[in-house]
Amino acid sequence: MNPCPRFGFVVAYVDDIAAAKHFYAEGLGLKVEREAPNFVQFEHFAIATDASMDGKRNLEVYWLVPDAEAASVELSARVPLSMSLRTLAFGKVFGVLDPDRQARYLLELSAIRPSRSTNG
Repeated sequence: MNPCPRFGFVVAYVDDIAAAKHFYAEGLGLKVEREAPNFVQFEHFAIATDASMDGKRNLEVYWLVPDAEAASVELSARVPLSMSLRTLAFGKVFGVLDPDRQARYLLELSAIRPSRSTNG
């Protein structure tokens, strides 16, 4: 299987989700696509107040894959993993290390996610 990841989004961790949402939506004019009490997603960018993958609240870059388990097995033979496969409320995710030792994440989105779509 070729996991063929496609770019998903970047997550920035914020202290005040309401103030950050106002800044990005009202100030910059970004359209909210999905939201939950601790998460707001715009096109290819999201803000969150919950726990980050590495516990440091660094920017997180995600690529989407159709099958995270298969992608994890295949990619672990070619690149170092930074985090083994985890199943979370929003999907299955694992991390890889880029050449600069920065964690990057591959995600299979869950069909049922805690955030709700704002379309329609």
